[in-house]
Amino acid sequence: MVLSSFLFALLVLYVGLLIVFAYGYLKTPVYRSTPYHSDHSVSIIICARNEAKRLPLCLKSLLAQNFSKKDLQLIIVNDASSDETKNTAQSILETSGIDFLILSNNSHLGKKASITKAIAHARHRLILTRDADTFTLSRTWLQEMVKFQREGNYDLIIGPLNIANSKGLLWALQCIENRVLSILTAGSAYFKKPLFCSGANLLFTKTIFEKTNGYESHSTIASGDDVLFMEDVKKINGSRIAFLKSKEAMVYTYPQFQLSGMLHQKVRWAQKYKHNPNTLNLLLSLLTFSVNALWIFAFIAYFLCLPHHNYFIVFVIIKLLPELFLLFLSRRFMSNKHLFWYALAVALVYPFYAVGIAFLSLFLQPKWK
Repeated sequence: MVLSSFLFALLVLYVGLLIVFAYGYLKTPVYRSTPYHSDHSVSIIICARNEAKRLPLCLKSLLAQNFSKKDLQLIIVNDASSDETKNTAQSILETSGIDFLILSNNSHLGKKASITKAIAHARHRLILTRDADTFTLSRTWLQEMVKFQREGNYDLIIGPLNIANSKGLLWALQCIENRVLSILTAGSAYFKKPLFCSGANLLFTKTIFEKTNGYESHSTIASGDDVLFMEDVKKINGSRIAFLKSKEAMVYTYPQFQLSGMLHQKVRWAQKYKHNPNTLNLLLSLLTFSVNALWIFAFIAYFLCLPHHNYFIVFVIIKLLPELFLLFLSRRFMSNKHLFWYALAVALVYPFYAVGIAFLSLFLQPKWK
C-alpha cells in the first residue's frame, strides 16, 4: 500500500500540473490581428547546413508572404555546407526582388555563432529566426508575427510550430509529443513562466539580444540557441515574452522518418535541457521521467498479477486520460490528418520512448550535421 500511495502521489502532482498548463493554454486568447501597416520591418535569419533539398520550399513560402519587400531583409548563413545549399539559395533569391544576403562560413560554426554573425549584418531591429527545413502554409505568417510584437511591444515571441502531415506510428509519436509541448509552452507563457520555445519560429528584438550579450552565457553548449537564450531574456528586468496563439503564424517542420534519426534529434534536444538553469524545467523533467517509469512498472505489474495489481491498472488509465485530453484540446489549433487514429497506440508506446530517451541522453553522443 505504501508503494501504491507513492505512485498516486506522483500521479496527482503530474496530472495537476497538466491541468494548470491546460488552463493557461485555454486562457491564452487566439490572436486577432489588426490591419497591416508598412512601417513594420524585420530581418529574417536562416542558418543552413546541407539543406539544398529542403531550403527551396522554405524560401518560396517566405517569398509568398503578404509583406512589403522593402520592409524585409533575408539573411542566409551557409554553415560550411558540402552540398549546393549556397547556390540553391542564390538562384532562388537573385530574381526575387527581396533584400537578401548570403553569408558563408569557411568551417562549421554552428547556429549560435552563425546567428550572431547574421545579426551583425541585420538592418532592422526585429530579428526572426527560422530553420532551413521549415515552411509555412499561411501567406500572413510574417504579418502575424511582426504585428503581434508591435502591438504588445514584446522582447521575444514564441511562434507556434507543428509537424507536417505524414503517416505511421513514428510520425504520430513526434506529432503528438509536439502538440502536448505546444500546450505546455502556451500554458506556461500565460503564467509568465515560459518553459519551451523553438528557434524554428522565434522573434526577438536586437535590443534584447544585446542586453543578454547574445549567446555568451551558453556559448560552449552546442544547442540552446532558443531555450537557453529565452532563459537569459527572462533574467532581464521588465522583459516581455509571449506565445503567439495563431494558426496563421504556424510554421511546419518535417518529422524524422527513421527511428535512429529521431533518437539522435531528441538526444540533441536533451542536451539543452540538461544545461537549463530553470528549476521548474528540471522538476517537470524529473516528474515526467518518474511518472513514465512508474507507468511502465505499473503496466507490467498488472499483467504479472503482483499484489495490489488492480491499483496499478488504475494508475495506468489515470495517466492516459489527461494526456489524451491535451491532444483533444489542441485539435482546433493544430490540425493533423488522421492523428487520432494513432492516439491510443502512441499513449501506450510513449512511456517506453520517454524513459529510453532519458537514458540515451546520458550515454549517447548526439550527432550534428
